Amino acid sequence: LQKVRIGGREAAFLLVCDGIGGLPEGETASGMVAEKMTEWFYREGIRPMGRVFWRNKAAASSVDALGRVQEKLERCEREEGICCGTTCTMALVKGRSFVVIHSGDSRAYRIGKKERLLTRDHKKDGMLCRCIGAFGFRRPDVVPGRLSCGELLVLCSDGFCRMLPEGFLRSGLWEEGGTAGVCFKRLKGIGGFLMAQGEKDNLTALMLKRCRKGTDG
Repeated sequence: LQKVRIGGREAAFLLVCDGIGGLPEGETASGMVAEKMTEWFYREGIRPMGRVFWRNKAAASSVDALGRVQEKLERCEREEGICCGTTCTMALVKGRSFVVIHSGDSRAYRIGKKERLLTRDHKKDGMLCRCIGAFGFRRPDVVPGRLSCGELLVLCSDGFCRMLPEGFLRSGLWEEGGTAGVCFKRLKGIGGFLMAQGEKDNLTALMLKRCRKGTDG
């Protein structure tokens, strides 16, 4: 999670990458995407976010950047014979507005008085069918939205959400008027609960809370 100020307003970049465990070098793929997209954010992504109507331009730029990373991973497969891939779910936030760019089965939620799943799992017959790297490049989903005051934006790997019943994140995290610090303690507690239930997969979660004076993540 990266936070900056753009034109006097607070902005944030959130990114969750989860390497595909069934393929070799999944951690390599997730690490490369995380590194390259963080570089993209500071070199290119901040620029369109300075505009009034920024979401379409910023999302298009991020998709182009993911396409370039895809080319690097495909070149690695051709030259070294290593097929690897990673899910990628990211969010760009400025003020009330956000846009989620998503490929795979990690997830993004907007949580307030209701819990809303913003992304869809890219699976077919229970198997992952879209990611960055393996399976070829397919354009990620782009989901724009707005956060009301006090609402949370949560990005997480599939291991963090797979065992949770619908509505569990909201009941565990959201409290009207609750501080971001309390929400983070609860998020950590959910991770501990999942481990106690026997979850062995990667548990990664990021949270951003929209406060009256900006965002807290």
